[in-house]
Amino acid sequence: MSSDPANGQDRILLIELSPSVPNLGRFLVMPRFGLLAIASVLAEKTRYRVKLLFEPYTGPITPEYVAAENPRFVMLNGLTTTSGENEAFVARFRELTRGTVPVIAGGEHASMFPEGARRYSDFIFAHEGDEGVLALLEALEQGDPLTRDSLLSRVHGLHYRGPDGGWKFNAGAARVKEIDYRYDLSVVEGAEQASKRFRTACMPLQTSRGCTYCCSFCSWLTLYGKSGYYVRPIDDVIHDIVHTVEYTGIRDFIVTDNLFAGDPAYAEELAFRLKRAFDGREMKPRLTVLMRADQFADGPGALSDRLIRMLSEAGMANVSLGLESISSTSLLQMNKKADLPMYYLASERLRKHGIGMLATFVAGFDGDRYEDVLNISEFADRFGLFTSQVYARSITTGTVDELLNGQRILHGALDRYKNGHGVWFMPAQMLPSELQHAIFESCFRFHKKGGASRKLALRAFQSIWAGMQPHYEALRRIEREILVPEGIYRESVTGGYMLASKVLNVLYTDEGRYGDFQTRCSRIFLESEPARRTSPVPVMQGNAALMA
Repeated sequence: MSSDPANGQDRILLIELSPSVPNLGRFLVMPRFGLLAIASVLAEKTRYRVKLLFEPYTGPITPEYVAAENPRFVMLNGLTTTSGENEAFVARFRELTRGTVPVIAGGEHASMFPEGARRYSDFIFAHEGDEGVLALLEALEQGDPLTRDSLLSRVHGLHYRGPDGGWKFNAGAARVKEIDYRYDLSVVEGAEQASKRFRTACMPLQTSRGCTYCCSFCSWLTLYGKSGYYVRPIDDVIHDIVHTVEYTGIRDFIVTDNLFAGDPAYAEELAFRLKRAFDGREMKPRLTVLMRADQFADGPGALSDRLIRMLSEAGMANVSLGLESISSTSLLQMNKKADLPMYYLASERLRKHGIGMLATFVAGFDGDRYEDVLNISEFADRFGLFTSQVYARSITTGTVDELLNGQRILHGALDRYKNGHGVWFMPAQMLPSELQHAIFESCFRFHKKGGASRKLALRAFQSIWAGMQPHYEALRRIEREILVPEGIYRESVTGGYMLASKVLNVLYTDEGRYGDFQTRCSRIFLESEPARRTSPVPVMQGNAALMA
């Protein structure tokens, strides 16, 4: 692949900016695995000089610094919560470079909200970019416009401008079935011995992509574009762990799989190989993995005690269980296929093997009342979790939930608050602001109990809640000025407010009225927003595993 080192333009910079409003991920010093994978692919398979800039490692990343590096291309991680930061950054960068440096975006925001990502990028990758990025760069190096446009049209999942300046999208996502990359952390500025500078330093790790389930609220299908569950070569996974420990000193890994150990035979081989790789070493890895409760209960797909023990001995220190709800009605609506007895059986088996437990919950489904969300804290304490994370139902783009309930989205909510905790839809059995308050109150109640491990998470949630106040006040104003006066929410006979679905559905079928309703909501969200600086959020130091 060609480049022109004579004028310095043989460099690709990959950039991850920090969000101005924190989420739990901001309290872990951990780069996103997508950028790490793409940077490693580029370092191995092209002749470009590759550098990944991760703001917690480097300090503030300015457009002036990046422009002075004279890059051939800039790649941005399109995280929804940093879309505003990305937009401001790229606007200034284009001023400095006169728009001569192509900006390429990928990741969550780019895949799910490409219309928004167009504000800060020239090319947008939806879904997986491991293979497509090489084809894109080859096309961009072509001098002939016709050849260039022809090659661009063949890159799956690419949004780009055609010769007429209009945006095009190459539909038809192609899943990467043979995942082929190995971390090269030497391209990550500041990564060497990062553990000595950050006590909460950890590293993402991927062993598989996709899932074998399809819960109604989950966004994995939107992110990958197609169904399918594919595992990485075990040699590559072991390499990433060993390389990370040796180069950065980091031993805490957050496994980013949607479903870890979805292939039990693969998981068994991985456990065997990982344990053997660290035999005789003093520093051994600690993995926090995302799994389902039914993987630890009786029934099809459940892991054997032997395999659980092998994984524990290989370094699986914590399991994050996607419990989602303690309401049977909500679990049915999610298509979760789980119940509370299954959850307790899973907890018993994990405790038996000395594996720590944390859990995620999704609040705001139609079976949830305000007190149900608060009661998650009591359930989590009895269950034996060391961290309980309550997120908001988001009615995500491309999901079954959006198809059935898209009219309940409150449009205009700012991207910076879409951090997993923010409410931007209309729940059935409480006002949006009540759900927003209940989510944090539940987390506060749980983490105020117990020792230091919970107190660290408590401070993180308190910081997030403080940052969410403009959004919370916007929800309350929308309720006062629109939702209650116009009968979209009505007071119930038992007290509190309930969504009047028939009123909302009539409104939704009137395109003009519904458009005006959403315009008014958008204006309130915007008017509630204070002037902001975009400086990075300070990193809270503590034990990485406790914050996972």
